[in-house]
Amino acid sequence: MDVQPFSQLIWSDLVQRLRDSGTVGVGAKGANFAGPLFVSAATGDLTGVAVAARTSAPGDIGQYGLFYPAAPEGSTSTSEAWLYGLQQNAENRTNLALVNTGENAATPDTFRIELFAGNTGQKAATVEGISVEAGHWAQINTILTQYAPGVSQGYARITRISGSNPFIAYAVINDGAQAGQRSGDGAFLSKAP
Repeated sequence: MDVQPFSQLIWSDLVQRLRDSGTVGVGAKGANFAGPLFVSAATGDLTGVAVAARTSAPGDIGQYGLFYPAAPEGSTSTSEAWLYGLQQNAENRTNLALVNTGENAATPDTFRIELFAGNTGQKAATVEGISVEAGHWAQINTILTQYAPGVSQGYARITRISGSNPFIAYAVINDGAQAGQRSGDGAFLSKAP
């Protein structure tokens, strides 16, 4: 794709565009499709280029979705990352996701996630052995409910315990304590610097 200076491209259905162009790994319409998207420059670099996405899906009434920016090169983590502002209550739930960039090797990264209660700072749980293949993505839905029941707000430390690829850690706070409740819209939380 050529992008001229001071211009923008907006694609309303990127996944269908990828299907139409025969992109490897993008399946037929109808199947759920989720995973990372990597953008690179055919010539030069991406200085001055902003990449962002709005992902949406049908809900009981209308659409629900999430807007989020791309992680620029050099902003990935190599050993650990912190995510603040996780929530699980009557109105919100948090999903936590990890992306193995595959930049250094075609091997998996394995992670430890430590969850802390926000009101005390005490460790509430440790999740061991989350493995993510190179160039892939993994998401843990309602992470506080699953691993730290009773913690309504908190934060996480994600540590790569094996592997050599940089990674991206992020969370999404969804409207509704469970899927199907409230609007389902999400708020994006990127790792702390």
